Amino acid sequence: MILSRPDILRYIAEGKLKIEPAVSEDRVAQVSIDLRLGRKFTVFKEPPNYLPAIRIDPSLWTSYDLWQHYEQDEFRLNPGQFVLAQTLERICIPPDLAGLVEGRSSWARVGVTIHVTAPKIDPGFDAPITLEMANFGRVPVDLRAEIDQPAQLILIRISTPLGESELYGAGTQDTFQGQTDPIPHKPKE
Repeated sequence: MILSRPDILRYIAEGKLKIEPAVSEDRVAQVSIDLRLGRKFTVFKEPPNYLPAIRIDPSLWTSYDLWQHYEQDEFRLNPGQFVLAQTLERICIPPDLAGLVEGRSSWARVGVTIHVTAPKIDPGFDAPITLEMANFGRVPVDLRAEIDQPAQLILIRISTPLGESELYGAGTQDTFQGQTDPIPHKPKE
């Protein structure tokens, strides 16, 4: 069952759904919460000539030389460009809910997608949500941190709440639990 505005507000008021910084009631719509864009953006660097392809495995997230990180108030998303961004809000999903992050129609109408293929937010997830943004439009779009609301979070009550050991983040394979960046940064030495 998808949560409606009164249920979302109740979950927030009771502290079951944790969102930091807090969202104002005007950002809670009929069945979703509007999320703002954060200041962190990550792009895949121009690959070196010796790199014919990549493989999707855990080493991709620790290959720091493949990623370029930016922390700034604006990011220009050019036609054909892809960027990993994050929501300003850190979301903590309770054991009885799952979330779906979706783009907003106003963004789609200018050709900007918000998530390519990963809308599901598992129970127990606790971090800002990474947005997989691409510009399929014909003009550049300036992304403005803390102003733009490109995504919305839809919450679904699951059939049976999960136990602590079943929540996202309980297993070592839960790579993105507690993420602070779209792709991990190399630790500063």
